Amino acid sequence: MSSDNTIKGFVPRISQLDSIILTDEAYSLIKSQLLSVVKYVGQNSLTRLEPEIDAVLRYLLLKFTVQKARSSIGQQLLQIKYEDSVSLRRLRNYVHLLVFGRWIKQRAGDLAARFFKNGNARVFASQCVNMMEILYKTAELLNLLVFLHEGIYPSVVERVFRMKPVSSNIRNVRTISYVYFTRELMWHGFAELLAFVLPLINLQYFHNVVRKMLPSSVDDEEDDSEQQDISFNQQTTCVLCNSPPILPHNFGLPVCAQQV
Repeated sequence: MSSDNTIKGFVPRISQLDSIILTDEAYSLIKSQLLSVVKYVGQNSLTRLEPEIDAVLRYLLLKFTVQKARSSIGQQLLQIKYEDSVSLRRLRNYVHLLVFGRWIKQRAGDLAARFFKNGNARVFASQCVNMMEILYKTAELLNLLVFLHEGIYPSVVERVFRMKPVSSNIRNVRTISYVYFTRELMWHGFAELLAFVLPLINLQYFHNVVRKMLPSSVDDEEDDSEQQDISFNQQTTCVLCNSPPILPHNFGLPVCAQQV
């Protein structure tokens, strides 16, 4: 990393991507806690008003983080902010687009059915939303390729509003430790090796060896020898009915004629 990039507040690509993931995780955690608080209101009411609850909660979080502090929750954790040249108007428009764009996506069918009062309007609106989502995903893919090359604007919306993330603490540049990645790769490799080798091992053979080595196995062998020494003669009778046994066996009570 050059000194010019450090002076300008250069942010590594991994830090920018991690900030997006941390922001989404923080929002999911706050939303789950909020839903657990109001769960006794009724599941039907929460399901019906979930897009509005999502929009209000997202607007409040973005307003007091991005619009006020120039950085999202994930960016604050990684000491990232938007550069000072970004005006408050652009920040406000950025927040409104994120919030109302997602809300319109979720309510497009209901809004179309209410305004046009036609059953086919809902289907047409859903098709339009799906088409727009496909175009947006394609733009996200292209933007990701450009971001990996240039290192700025990790999302399409940030590129549209020219909101460049910079480091809020130039002296504390984030360093990446590969110890965790190495440990994860070694563990996954070991797990794959076990999954390949274990089916090739005769576990029943080792089970029998261990069972013979245990003290309890000796008692079982003595019980088996005692059962093998049992003999039947003409005076042998069933202990239940005092009748001659039919098809006697040495591992159980003899079967008498009345039980057949």
